[in-house]
Amino acid sequence: MTKKEVRRQIKAQAKERMAGNWIYLILITLPAVIFSWIGNQSYSVTNVATSYATNWSDGHASGTLVVPSLMNVSNGTIMSLLAFIAGTAAMYSLLDFYRSGEKQAHPFLQSINAYKQKGLFWGTIGVAILQFIWTFLWTLLLFIPGIIKGLAYSQAFFVFKDAKAAGEDIRFRDAITRSRQLMDGHKWEYFVLILSFIGWGILAELVLGLGMVILLPYMYLTYAGFYDYLKKDLAEKNGEVA
Repeated sequence: MTKKEVRRQIKAQAKERMAGNWIYLILITLPAVIFSWIGNQSYSVTNVATSYATNWSDGHASGTLVVPSLMNVSNGTIMSLLAFIAGTAAMYSLLDFYRSGEKQAHPFLQSINAYKQKGLFWGTIGVAILQFIWTFLWTLLLFIPGIIKGLAYSQAFFVFKDAKAAGEDIRFRDAITRSRQLMDGHKWEYFVLILSFIGWGILAELVLGLGMVILLPYMYLTYAGFYDYLKKDLAEKNGEVA
């Protein structure tokens, strides 16, 4: 089976999981969409205020906008952080749903419930920080290596989640190392998979980003399927049973 056929199969499986489960899936990803939308609106207001202040030479006119602009930036940053937390929780929840098809009670609260596994929440934060630092340092060398490393580290959250579910005391850097192993030979494949959602993403943004309510479940289920495909592929390479 070619890599193109693999991507099509993964997407088809994601669509099968979505069939008849739209409301459930939307409720799981809705908190992430809401936080992200509010954060984007805060940044948009800040940009407008900054532009307004720049175009006025009156010091009083500019001064009155400084505090509101700083508040908007702060609000936007907080909302972006909450969007990350809720979005990662949705990814964890949808990984389980992709595998079993079983629905959890109170899907809207999965942004909280998905972190019930001991150590998963702070571990997710730790992995995110280490992932950001290493990717940033590589980007300082050259932009392209930074992108490549970002792709290599992309499965670290799923790796960490699975390890915690298995009761393993995994370190943050081990999650990233295993992600690199999973992505060996698959980085371009994953990059193309991400690109396949760009057109849908543009359409979603045309309605003020609210279209992500529908797109996000599809994306996350697809990424979950790709992760399981990587695990199976690595197991086969190592002569193990996936």
